[in-house]
Amino acid sequence: MSSLGATIEPGRPAGRFDGFSRAALKLGIREVRLSLRNPEVFVPNLVLPVALFFIFVAALSTFARDAGIQNYGGFFLPLAIVFAVVGGSAGLYMASDIESGYFDKLLVTPVSRSALLLGPMGADLVRIFVQGLLTASIAMATGTEIATGVLGAVVMVLISSLFGLAFEALGFAIALRTGNPAASRSLAEFMFPLFLLTTSFAPIEAMSGWLATAARLNPLTYVFGGLRALTLSGWDADEIMLAVATAGLLVAVALALALRALRAHVR
Repeated sequence: MSSLGATIEPGRPAGRFDGFSRAALKLGIREVRLSLRNPEVFVPNLVLPVALFFIFVAALSTFARDAGIQNYGGFFLPLAIVFAVVGGSAGLYMASDIESGYFDKLLVTPVSRSALLLGPMGADLVRIFVQGLLTASIAMATGTEIATGVLGAVVMVLISSLFGLAFEALGFAIALRTGNPAASRSLAEFMFPLFLLTTSFAPIEAMSGWLATAARLNPLTYVFGGLRALTLSGWDADEIMLAVATAGLLVAVALALALRALRAHVR
């Protein structure tokens, strides 16, 4: 880990953007290397979403057909992909760096402060996109029909990854506020109710009472709406744009929290 400081060249003249981009790239590469060195963190995020997909589709397809959902694989796939993009490090390695004191060493280098956050986040965005794409590819390879085809599957993973980026930004905010890897890991536990209080397993029309109200208030419902349009009905511009807008708003809020936490930490 200490080799990163040597890659930032304090004596080399560079423009502000050039310095930011080089530092962000090097920090992103380091994040990827840390992920590869810790397979116990990322491997479950490849295996669990696929396992959940096959288990729930096998268990509930007949019930879903009776309820009018003919393509339950297409209905459930967005949930599996979102599971794939919200699992993982989410600030875990930054929290470890803060705990070990390595992050403070980075702060005394001329590296851009924003690159300390955006570099690792960019690497995590690539990672979660790959995880989501693998989940979608396995589902399609085993016979799941997607109304918009391969292009729609890619768009679905991109929208899911945008939502996943909001999750990552929250993880980095927690890491910067606490410097505690355990606190960063606990974020996934707080996300779990979001998956239960939405249209994870059934359409909102099948819900009633307080659960239907909770689902309508849950932003994930509108993300799922756009994703399921891609899998079940086609290029529904209204549903897709609502999903993009919802995920984008969540990213903006989460990123603002992360940047604020970074400013507070480096004071």
